[in-house]
Amino acid sequence: MWGLKPRYPELSPKGANKNAGNEDGAASVFVAILLVVLLGVTALVVDVGAAYAEKSQLQNGADAAALAIARDCAEGDCGAFEATGSALASGNANDATSGSTVTFPGEATVRVVAVAREPGSATDGFSLFFAQVFGINAANIGAAAEASWGPPSEANTLPWTAHQCVFKNSLSASQLTEFNSTGTFSGDPSTELMLLRYDTNASAPDGCPADGYQPGGFGWLETTGDGCSADIDLDATTDGQPGNHFPNDPDCDTVLATIMDEPALIPLYSAVDGTGENAEYTLIGFGAFQVTGYKFSGGAGVNISPTSACTGNCRALQGYFARFVSLEEGIISTDDGPNFGGSLVALTE
Repeated sequence: MWGLKPRYPELSPKGANKNAGNEDGAASVFVAILLVVLLGVTALVVDVGAAYAEKSQLQNGADAAALAIARDCAEGDCGAFEATGSALASGNANDATSGSTVTFPGEATVRVVAVAREPGSATDGFSLFFAQVFGINAANIGAAAEASWGPPSEANTLPWTAHQCVFKNSLSASQLTEFNSTGTFSGDPSTELMLLRYDTNASAPDGCPADGYQPGGFGWLETTGDGCSADIDLDATTDGQPGNHFPNDPDCDTVLATIMDEPALIPLYSAVDGTGENAEYTLIGFGAFQVTGYKFSGGAGVNISPTSACTGNCRALQGYFARFVSLEEGIISTDDGPNFGGSLVALTE
């Protein structure tokens, strides 16, 4: 019989083992490369994520420190600003440790730079974990913030106004001399209670002209903002509101519950044309008035001291001027206008 050869000869076991070995070696190299890539990606994700979290904490600390120092400065004394910066920069870090520097790039601007540090270390730096495999042990991470302060040129306030002379009556002789000379004053105004009357029987305060909605040097303004408020711009005149009561906007009734909680900005005027709803006030700046009592109707007053100070048809606010710093929205004045003690503080960077 004729012998037949197989069309496809069997592969020998020896050849098969040789090819398998080649494949195993290639796979090992691929896995090694993949592990390096995965390790690099892990380092990137973990370390970069931790660095971003650290920077966020540093930014919060820098913002808080800048605002706090600016507020102290606006109140008349910057105080121990380096200690304030350090405390707030570290206080906003999860590990309670940050470095900080405080500078004043402008007359009314403070800059705080917060930097990462390890607990117990005085050296700047943020330790990395996975990146150490590549020889990168630490990174420098920091954040900066600037805050400015000063009298506002625009602000949202309660709808009221008083003559600047009423404010000047709250200053001592030396403060008044300083204010008339420089446009600002040291220390705080007097806390002696004054009565800002707006009824028809009110007389002009000492040294004040008998003008305005009423001769008491005080008047209500039209509500132009949201709720019981007026949007005030010192570059424009503001209309008065007639009436022998707290402004009749329904939202104003809710204000009475908190009107004595803290000082409020009050725009001060230098001149007025007309009376009642025809009154137009020329505003000159913002003071801060702490209301301690009021009488807006024919009934008994609220916390008027002494009670006999405002009876019958008397309508008035009682309280005193103070220094007050607001973090509410507004625009800080950039001119050399007078500072009546009402200031805004805002982050500028």
